[in-house]
Amino acid sequence: MTAVTAPRPSRIASGAGPLRRDRWPARVVALGLVVASSYGLLASDPYRGVTDATVVAAKAQDVCSLVVAVGLVLLSTRASARAHLVRLGLFGYVAYSYAIFIWGVAMNRAFLVYVVLVAVAGAALLDGLVRLVPDAWPRASSRRLERGTGWFLIVVALLFAALWLSVLLPFAFGGPHPVPEGPGGAPYPVFVLDLGVALPCVAAVGLLLRSGRRIAGPLAVVVLVKIITLFSVLWVGVVAGLLGDSDVTLGPDAGPSLVMVAVCCWLLVRWLREMAAAGPDAMRPTFWPTERD
Repeated sequence: MTAVTAPRPSRIASGAGPLRRDRWPARVVALGLVVASSYGLLASDPYRGVTDATVVAAKAQDVCSLVVAVGLVLLSTRASARAHLVRLGLFGYVAYSYAIFIWGVAMNRAFLVYVVLVAVAGAALLDGLVRLVPDAWPRASSRRLERGTGWFLIVVALLFAALWLSVLLPFAFGGPHPVPEGPGGAPYPVFVLDLGVALPCVAAVGLLLRSGRRIAGPLAVVVLVKIITLFSVLWVGVVAGLLGDSDVTLGPDAGPSLVMVAVCCWLLVRWLREMAAAGPDAMRPTFWPTERD
């Protein structure tokens, strides 16, 4: 007869602190953000071949990235389920933003740092998502919150898709080149990332919320953190440009984007309260368990 042994508790479940696979990616990304931001703020000409307004926006992002670096260091010491979700949202911001730096600006001396940031943050985001245990997360206490957040995310995804397609479809049928473009006329990386990755994911989370899936709540937290950080950075760039007398042009989406950030902040607070009941067992210690696990 084969002896049956009880499974060993994971370090997360035992309350011994965050796993090394969660702690070190956060610290590596934080260090990369400090290096990349320091280069962008201190180098003589880090962002070549772009407009003055874009340079101001890039430097504003450098400042905000230092704040994100501090947040990641602090979160790297936390093992709670909510800290895990906020970490993933910040990883999403880093992977998205620095992918734009890789493809959207002329190569500079921090290029390899950008590659490391995208690779580590993207891998940590994916790893953290696949280790979520769907049945261990609480449902929202209000079905209205689930449905409302779901519709909100779907509408946001559709509106931004329509905004980009209003520029790209005329070009596809013989119209002028879309503005802006990437270096040398390459596709603008925001078009690629939004239409190919970000907006479909936002809409998918909205649909999961509408259908009442338990995993949709934690995914909504990740998406909301990513949206808030990204658009906060954009508005810091706008404010910096206005204070520096740069040529800043506000599009028709400026006002709605402020409202969107405010709504996202309110929803994030609501969802973080809902996720307070999630225990450390809401995350697997590894996605592919060994025989000993």
